[in-house]
Amino acid sequence: MFNLTSCPPVIVATVSGRSYYRITNALKSMDLRYLSLSPEEAALATGKVIITTDIESRIVNGENMVLDTQLEENPLTIKAKILQSCNVNGGSSKEQLVVGIDPGKRIGISILYCQFELDKIILSSVNATVERIIFILSSIESPTKIVRIGDGSLALSHQIAGILKSYFKDGVIIEIVDEYGTSIREGSDKNRGGIRDMSSARKIAFRKGKIWESYK
Repeated sequence: MFNLTSCPPVIVATVSGRSYYRITNALKSMDLRYLSLSPEEAALATGKVIITTDIESRIVNGENMVLDTQLEENPLTIKAKILQSCNVNGGSSKEQLVVGIDPGKRIGISILYCQFELDKIILSSVNATVERIIFILSSIESPTKIVRIGDGSLALSHQIAGILKSYFKDGVIIEIVDEYGTSIREGSDKNRGGIRDMSSARKIAFRKGKIWESYK
């Protein structure tokens, strides 16, 4: 399993104090290491991911450059780029984007890339869930994209699967997963803040299921 601490640091390339503060705060909140360089220094560096501003990007001009505005809009892409750059397994066999979904009154979501959990989310409606997943699948590059949905609420599972399949067609693999054993035991505070739903979603994401078209 990939580990962010073993990956090269993100290069922060800006002389703007305000932008630097926003970028580094965002990276710290995601537990990402970073190295501060001037745009001129970053242009000569071999960093895998460089974050800069729109104006300073003309100086940096690198292939793996990310703008500070992109970081604010979708920080998960940064984590995905870093994990991809690590290439720990020496190939693309593990470069999968997997979304695990635990459907129910509260819908738990776990996003995995290269077997690393990029984020976990709890939502309360199908519409919000589908919109978030479409955004995630569309914005993160990966040779393989899989959505794994628990079978605890089959009607809801089929509803989510149908919407996603109609949107992505063959661009995404959708699986229905047996939820047995994925839920933690009931307890007084066990599901505070949707902890149980997110934990189940993560286990579902790691568990291979049955292709949705064959499941119906």
